Amino acid sequence: MRSKALTTRTASPVPVLVVDALSRTCTLPLAGVVETMRPLPVEPLAGAPPFVRGVAVVRGEPIPVVDLAYLLAGELSTAVGRFVVLRSGDRRIALAVEGVWGKRDLDSEALHSLPSLLGEARSDIVKAVALIDQRLLTCLEAGRLLFDESWQALDGAGNREDR
Repeated sequence: MRSKALTTRTASPVPVLVVDALSRTCTLPLAGVVETMRPLPVEPLAGAPPFVRGVAVVRGEPIPVVDLAYLLAGELSTAVGRFVVLRSGDRRIALAVEGVWGKRDLDSEALHSLPSLLGEARSDIVKAVALIDQRLLTCLEAGRLLFDESWQALDGAGNREDR
């Protein structure tokens, strides 16, 4: 049986990419997704924040690889199956996820704000929650995955590596 949250015929659909990370199902706004791909080799970057696995060369450009599992639960994923390349302002990041379900239209009426007890927990990246076939869906704010402080730390780590 199909959930009301995911459908192709809704009054106000929100196009999203559905991904998995540490047994969590998450969505990313499709407008911020550049592409999905098999994982590429990642070079560790000394001094990077702990959720940054390192840097990968994607289409000739070095970009940071962010572990979604670490952002959500504080532990690195051991089963990265895909990279999702996202736009973050004028930069790009590769989000390491366990799997990609595909593109869907999410009914905006099915989205629920985080309960007040959870409002502080990762409210910087979690926009809302919903249900898909009795499974909790975490709706992420893709443009907020890396803040200015994180970019500064990455830029600083990159500069130290160049020496």
